[in-house]
Amino acid sequence: MSTSMTETEIDAAETPDPDYDPSIADVRMLEDKLPDWFRLPAISAGFTFLIGLTYFFFDRLQPIAHTDVWGHLSYGRQLWQTGILPSTEPLMPLSLGVPFVNSAWLSQLIAYAGYLVVGKAAITFLFSACVAGSLAVLTRRIYSRTHSAMFALGGFVLTVWVEYQQLIVQRPQIAGFLFYAVLLSILLRREWSNRTWVVVPVMFAFWANMHGSFIVGLALLGCFAIGRGVDLLRRTGQLASLFHDSRLRRLVLLTELSAVAALLNPYGLSLYSEVLSFGNNPNLQSIIEWQSLHLRLAQGQAATVAALILFIVYRVSPRRVSTAEVLSLVVFGATAMWTSRMLVWWGPLAGCFAAIHAGAAWRKWQEWEVSPEPPPRASLWTIVVMGIMFIFFELSNLGTITLAMAAGKDIEKVTSRIPVSRLTPVAATEYLNEHPPTGLVFCTYEWGDYLMWAGPKDMKVFVASHCHLVPENVWDDYMGIVQLQGSWSAMLARYGINTVVIDQQYREPMIHRLQEDKEWKLKFMQDGQAVFERVNPIEIDSKS
Repeated sequence: MSTSMTETEIDAAETPDPDYDPSIADVRMLEDKLPDWFRLPAISAGFTFLIGLTYFFFDRLQPIAHTDVWGHLSYGRQLWQTGILPSTEPLMPLSLGVPFVNSAWLSQLIAYAGYLVVGKAAITFLFSACVAGSLAVLTRRIYSRTHSAMFALGGFVLTVWVEYQQLIVQRPQIAGFLFYAVLLSILLRREWSNRTWVVVPVMFAFWANMHGSFIVGLALLGCFAIGRGVDLLRRTGQLASLFHDSRLRRLVLLTELSAVAALLNPYGLSLYSEVLSFGNNPNLQSIIEWQSLHLRLAQGQAATVAALILFIVYRVSPRRVSTAEVLSLVVFGATAMWTSRMLVWWGPLAGCFAAIHAGAAWRKWQEWEVSPEPPPRASLWTIVVMGIMFIFFELSNLGTITLAMAAGKDIEKVTSRIPVSRLTPVAATEYLNEHPPTGLVFCTYEWGDYLMWAGPKDMKVFVASHCHLVPENVWDDYMGIVQLQGSWSAMLARYGINTVVIDQQYREPMIHRLQEDKEWKLKFMQDGQAVFERVNPIEIDSKS
């Protein structure tokens, strides 16, 4: 093939373009040629940085709690090693035969599998990713409804302020919180998406196997469906309108599909009865976080301020207040007042509704019209967002361990630097590993989880944080012992307890009583962790 040019082609190539302007040549070279789907607005970089900071805080600066997480890891380990979901409680000997419906089995299995690969970094990553992801979903929805970074940030801050006490403990509930945030974001969309018919039921199928809070999601769907029906009746005054409204039909059908999808679990309908009856367990009344919400608690004070903000915002908002908003706030607010543990589901509602209505009031006051044109998007901001995400990942525990593994370094030194709560009985557990106890070990229920996880293989703890699985009479005896009521010392003997592990911070009176008792001897004391052993051990039947 000839590559020579004709005279006409040469002349054309040498003739200057009359429209050519050297001053704009560089602009043409910088034209964004990447596809639209790859481009992001500038605001994305700011929000990514905010969520990245959130992820970094919960991953690197928040220590692993001394309770809950270790118990769930123990159940995950038991499931991993046996491959069987036990029908009765498998780890606490005094709960032998107690029916066990493990609604968090999938969360426990995922966490333990991650632990086998990267150790404690798996716990901090899963936890911080769920928290950051939840807040990212909620903040994005607020921004899409208000078109204001200021009010999106305000909703973020209000949500975190109310939720903080609920978000500092690593447990499967955080997975439920992520599902809840996604569901709330979907319900707050202006338009219905066909993908919702698939996304929400599939989400409930996973949710029901990762935490019992799926029932809260169904309650939220029910509030929005009932609220829509009430609004229709208020506007039309006709019962027939309920049967002709497409949005109401979609909400009802979606609730039914989600309830059916939740049945895709190993326990079937039994999971529903277990979750619904869980809060009535009498043992929970002894636990502070399961008691009613009051102003003496920091989270009670935060919730009160949030409620006042909501009241003021609703008074000045020009937006129509839907019944679904009021109903969900009242229902979840009432459950939070009944038991403070339920506050975790009220916080996102308060943050989203307050920000959306505050944004509407601000627009009316400033006479600010929302631009119908979407903000400009550019691939440059996508690259910036990816860079921010990469930096925060590299700074995280998992990122540090990934680099160490790639360099062929020992990751044990890296994982050992991941902090655990100072209340974790690490020192006492190390002592028990060097001096394995016999028989039952009495410990506070908060410490039972870590002792089960890291203590001697055959050690048996009196109770752990799954107190709802402890027989009521055993739990009453436990409370009597830690509160030094009646014949508490005789109860220790009745259970054949030769070893007591307690903390100095909350159980100092019990430590003094044991030191005064000639039947007991202090064998270990470090970091506020005390181990007592009976001077004349009670003989334990090896078959028991």
